[in-house]
Amino acid sequence: MRKYVKLEVPEVNIHPLRITEGWKVNYNNFFEIDPRSLEPDDDCWFMFTESLLQLYHEKSSITVDLGWDPGISPDGNYLVLIIKNMDWENPIHEFTSDNYKKVIEYIEFHLKQITSTWWK
Repeated sequence: MRKYVKLEVPEVNIHPLRITEGWKVNYNNFFEIDPRSLEPDDDCWFMFTESLLQLYHEKSSITVDLGWDPGISPDGNYLVLIIKNMDWENPIHEFTSDNYKKVIEYIEFHLKQITSTWWK
C-alpha cells in the first residue's frame, strides 16, 4: 500500500529573468525562494533540484544550465554551467553560489554577452 506525504510548500513564482533574443527556454523551475532563509528541515528544499533552469541559444549552440548541487540539500549551492555543442564534460564557464541574486546577475550577463558577441 502506498503512503502519500503532503509537503508544506508554498505557491511561489519563478524568478523574473531578462532573457535576450534568440534563447529558447527548455524548462524553468527557478523559484523565488531564498535558500539562505530556509531551515534545514523545510519542505521547500524539495524545490531545489539539479534541474532548475535550462536555456538554449541555437545560433551559437550554447546551453545555460542551472541546478542545485547536491539536489534537495541545504548544504548545496546553485551551479550554473555554460556548455558549447552539448559538451557537458567540458563547460566553457562554471559558477557556484548560494546567493540567487548573484546567480541571476551571472546568467543575465552571459545571456547578453552570448547574444551580442559569441555567435556573430
